[in-house]
Amino acid sequence: MPKVSVIITAHNYGKYLPQAVGSVLNQTYDDYEIVIVNDGSTDDTVKILDNYKDIEKIKIVNLNGVGLAKAANSGIRSSNGKYIIRLDADDYFDENILLVLSRVLDRNNEYGMVYPDYYRVNKYNEIIDQVRQQKVNDEVKLLDRSALAAGAMFRRKCYDAIGGYSEELSYQEDYDFWIRFIDKFHVYNVQLPLMYYRKHSGSMSNNTVERMKARRYVKQKFVNQSRNLQNKKILCVLPMIAENRYKYKLPLEPLNGKPMFSYVLEEALKVKSVDIVIVDTEEQEIAQEALKYGAEVPFIRPRSLAKLDVPQVEILKHLVKSMHKEHHYMPDMILMVYFNNPFIKARHMEEAINTLLIYKCDSVISMAEDLKFHWQPGKNGLKPVIYPRKLLNDQKWMTYEEKGGIYALDVNNLKKDSFLGERISFISVDEVESIRIDSDFNYWIADRILREDYCQ
Repeated sequence: MPKVSVIITAHNYGKYLPQAVGSVLNQTYDDYEIVIVNDGSTDDTVKILDNYKDIEKIKIVNLNGVGLAKAANSGIRSSNGKYIIRLDADDYFDENILLVLSRVLDRNNEYGMVYPDYYRVNKYNEIIDQVRQQKVNDEVKLLDRSALAAGAMFRRKCYDAIGGYSEELSYQEDYDFWIRFIDKFHVYNVQLPLMYYRKHSGSMSNNTVERMKARRYVKQKFVNQSRNLQNKKILCVLPMIAENRYKYKLPLEPLNGKPMFSYVLEEALKVKSVDIVIVDTEEQEIAQEALKYGAEVPFIRPRSLAKLDVPQVEILKHLVKSMHKEHHYMPDMILMVYFNNPFIKARHMEEAINTLLIYKCDSVISMAEDLKFHWQPGKNGLKPVIYPRKLLNDQKWMTYEEKGGIYALDVNNLKKDSFLGERISFISVDEVESIRIDSDFNYWIADRILREDYCQ
């Protein structure tokens, strides 16, 4: 019985398949088997597979287009190895990957999964960059970014324990597998680039909208199954002070015929996991308008806490204390949503709450990865801020821009006089969703988008 089972899933990647299979057959480690799953390919995949039918180490499974999750599960069920590693047919391995990763699992019984760094290549096998993942525990403890699933080696018993890949998913089955895996088992990464991941126009990962929709669904499903929301009290707060660096009483400013605050408030009221939605303001006029739209205004904020320079943690401590004293309500979590981000939706708020619960972190912020190239003054003029980034895609150097105006936080942060705490995760929002009205230009853009009914 082989120690390692390599599962190669193939769907219309015949032109890449020989390189994928060859990268396994050329391993420096030989205690393995290969299970190739042809999932209803209509190209020359079947013809190519004929070349491997007499190789003892290779088993071929033919399916009729069932999708990646079912294909992976079928391949694993047809395998016999103690350790399992997946490979997509358009990617390929370094010759040492099986040797290195299997040795880590052999010598460390506490690890359920081990995964390497990798190269990204184009369709011509030219290296685009090297992705260096952060080292678990030494560099990162909050595992809120999943490793590349193909190329990760895991124990069969761990796979069995979590029930394999979810076959209901067309996207993000790897992410679903990851969050269920790390909830039960330890993982480890080897900082050697031992895999070549092909980035091309046919990659499933290119459909951003469907990917993010699927990820939100995965998070919700996991929370429903693995986190007890019934015992969680979640308070949603919309801060709406009259003072604003851009415009006085900005919450009441009309935006496409409605008060600016109403867009976010209407979405907040749709969030099922929230107990109560309150508006926190020092201005009676704002409070009265908020009540008309269905918010609760349990108290008026003291004007001493309505100044722009008051720390957020002090405002929240007062709010929580007032809710407990006057209304006998003590939340476990606080969801803060800002009114001048009119394109934030209920789905983003739910995702922030679910992310906080999944990773058991202190807070979650809405963010976007900053892909701009930044410069700073240097000895000879300007120099790049992150110089090695063009050659090495190192997770340590990735930067994010705070975008959307959503903050979900554990109320225990306030006991430590901290707003966000130490363990901070994030959700992603796109360019429109992240618009914050803090200038005439952004006001004009938001109003135009709403008039054209662009953002649904």
